[in-house]
Amino acid sequence: MLEVSDLSVRLQTQRGPAYAIRNVSFALQRGDTLGLVGESGCGKSITAMAVMGLLPENAEVTGSIRFDGQELVGQSDAVLRHLRGNRIGMIFQEPMTALNPVHTIGDQVAEPMRLHRGITRDAARKQTIALLERVGIPNAAGRVEAYPHQFSGGQRQRITIAMALACEPDVLIADEPTTALDVTIQGQILDLIHDLVLERSMALMLISHDLGVIAQNVERMMVMYGGCVIES
Repeated sequence: MLEVSDLSVRLQTQRGPAYAIRNVSFALQRGDTLGLVGESGCGKSITAMAVMGLLPENAEVTGSIRFDGQELVGQSDAVLRHLRGNRIGMIFQEPMTALNPVHTIGDQVAEPMRLHRGITRDAARKQTIALLERVGIPNAAGRVEAYPHQFSGGQRQRITIAMALACEPDVLIADEPTTALDVTIQGQILDLIHDLVLERSMALMLISHDLGVIAQNVERMMVMYGGCVIES
């Protein structure tokens, strides 16, 4: 379903060009779980951003990213927008920056459904409430009009999970989804992601710097260092 071959990303810096990742390859089929592990700055998030088509404008990408047989490297932004949030979902690392502080959480969770599925506002609201209940937001119907700052860190992370799952994607990328959470909430979030992946037969790419988190939540892992995969 998702095939990445010899993916390299070169960024222009003040000191000249530098490779953020080099010759990264992996494949994901429906139901597969893959972990990317490594120290901060080793290229884990850049790999995810390349798959999502969210790299900075000065990034030069070589290699291949194929999704359902379609080549994504070099595709127009319109094609990538159709896939992002629809067939490929992403849980971002820091929920407070992933959520827009001036929009209600209901509008933000409903937006992918309205954009990609074309459903009405009322239908999107009902599905949003059901999603928020599924990810463990208490009194979801009463809090759907609340703003991100009115929720705890763990609840905000659950809301970003609901956003990523709104269109039932085929591939879910979770970029260090438990970084800012305490151990108890971290366990709950990882259990929730695990259950939802099983329920919906999604492929999961879990990014972390924590070997324990990776060991407990994925079948396969890649270790990255200095932009390269050094062990798989």
